[in-house]
Order: sequence, then structure tokens, then C-alpha cells
Amino acid sequence: MIKKLFAILFFAGIGIFGTEIKAQTIDEIKQKQELFKIYSDLLDKNMDLAKERQTNVKLTEEVSVLNRKSDKKTDKFTSSDPKSTSSDAKNTAKLLKETESANRDLAKSNSRIKSIENDMKKIVAKMEKYDYAVEIKKK
Repeated sequence: MIKKLFAILFFAGIGIFGTEIKAQTIDEIKQKQELFKIYSDLLDKNMDLAKERQTNVKLTEEVSVLNRKSDKKTDKFTSSDPKSTSSDAKNTAKLLKETESANRDLAKSNSRIKSIENDMKKIVAKMEKYDYAVEIKKK
């Protein structure tokens, strides 16, 4: 009788221990799966950041050219001929509007870059909460 009771308790203990091991591995798998999802979000944000930085470089060049043109146009105003002064003023106004628009686009681009960087910081903070790390192996 004692042998049967001992055998039953022994196998029950093994059964409980085995289910705990499976439960741990399932939790580990779930955490790793969530971690991979978060890591893929981080990679997407990284790609968005690279694209936005390229756009920002182009906008910066465009804005610097337009700013120089605007400075030259507004500095050299002559009032010798009323007709030419009027057309010069119209052209300068167009150039200034174009410059203002380009500067606004550059400011938006800078804002997007900051926003993406903040999102990336939040994602990295989420990743640090997990017990596991993502390792990427290159072939």
C-alpha cells in the first residue's frame, strides 16, 4: 500500500513538474514572439527615419539656396523705373512665399525626425523590459 501511494505521489510530482516546465517554455515563447514584433516595429521606424533624413537633407539644400536668393532679391531693390519695380516686387513676393513654404516643409521634416526618434526610444524601452534579447544572424 505504501509503495502504491509513493508511486502515485512520485508520478504526480513528475506530472506537475513537467507541466510547469511546459508552462515556462510557453511563456518564454510568447515573450520572444512579442519581442520579435516589437523589434520589427523598431526596424520599420528605423527605415522611416532613414527616409526622412534623406528628405531632410534635400530640403535643407533647397532651403539654403532659396534663402540666399531671397536675401539677394530683397537687398537689391531699385526704384528707378516704376514698371520694373512693380514686377520686381511681384517676383520677390513669389520667391519669399516659396522660401517660406520650403522653410515650413523643413520644419515639418525636423519635427517628424524628432517624433520618429521618440517612438524608437519608447520601443527600445519596451524591449528592455523583456528577459530576452533579439539576436540577428547573417548568412
